[in-house]
Amino acid sequence: MVGVSIKDFSISFGNTKILEDISFDVLQGEIVTILGPSGCGKSTILRSIASLQDEYSGEILINDHCLLKDGRRECHKDIGYIFQDYALFPHLNVRENIEFALYRLKALEKQKRVDSLLKQFDLVEHRNKQIHELSGGQQQRVSIARVLAYEPKVILLDEPFSNLDSILRNKTKIWLKKLIKDMGLSAILVTHDQKEALSMSDKIAIIHNKKIEQYGTPQELFNNPSSLYVANFLNKINQLPKALAESFGVSIDENSVPIISIDKIEVSSKETEIKGLIQDISFCGDYYELEIILEDFDSVEILVKTTKAMFDNNQTECFLNINKEDIKVVRKTV
Repeated sequence: MVGVSIKDFSISFGNTKILEDISFDVLQGEIVTILGPSGCGKSTILRSIASLQDEYSGEILINDHCLLKDGRRECHKDIGYIFQDYALFPHLNVRENIEFALYRLKALEKQKRVDSLLKQFDLVEHRNKQIHELSGGQQQRVSIARVLAYEPKVILLDEPFSNLDSILRNKTKIWLKKLIKDMGLSAILVTHDQKEALSMSDKIAIIHNKKIEQYGTPQELFNNPSSLYVANFLNKINQLPKALAESFGVSIDENSVPIISIDKIEVSSKETEIKGLIQDISFCGDYYELEIILEDFDSVEILVKTTKAMFDNNQTECFLNINKEDIKVVRKTV
């Protein structure tokens, strides 16, 4: 069942058009990520779904219920919004923050619901603590517990992991993804972090030039990007010289470019037809990144990822192996 449906959504601020003809659906138990650079309108979509922004055209439906009624936008009780800064009340303790969302319940029912959430979110021992006494991860759990207290069917996540360190971020992503699946929520995640989008999502919508550039599963977008913009946004790639790609029998028209992932090029000391000059070697922990110039192809610079520690600072010449099937042809970004 479709939990959220966005149809022909467009919005402008004054004379500045922000988004145009955005359409996508989110099923129950599905996580859809809106991915794009800062300022592209990602959070504006969330705010509009939450009825915090109402000057838009098009339709937003929650469980087949349109948010436009009698010419007015209305807030839907099935929507939960988790903000980037958690939006917790500093003058209330953990229990009181969660209770705040349950003001309509009778005391006994409220207590049972809060106790259940405290246990589910591993917050029992922190129930009487003030917000400033909690870690970032604990504050986030309180924020999510408060949102889920009133049992929404749709959850909106606006950069929810941005204030967490890398270790805690990874643990929280796994935990939250499982929670969304177990509860059958329809979730929309906004982020500019490509790895976060790839690891969390069932579907990804990449915003570019006010529209959705490509929409599909993480695997579809990563392995078969529709444009140079999508390829660059999701992965480290090289734009190959046209002559090099054509030497492999790859056909390229004037509206397309050949690309290859930086980890799909093999570096060798054995002579091949592709000769390169090493300009820089960067140690990146479990791999190296080499900046290489292709002298025979207009001195184009490419980046190559390799796990082989076969280079020294005095080596300048190398040879490259490329497989034809690793070369992709995508349309130029307009």
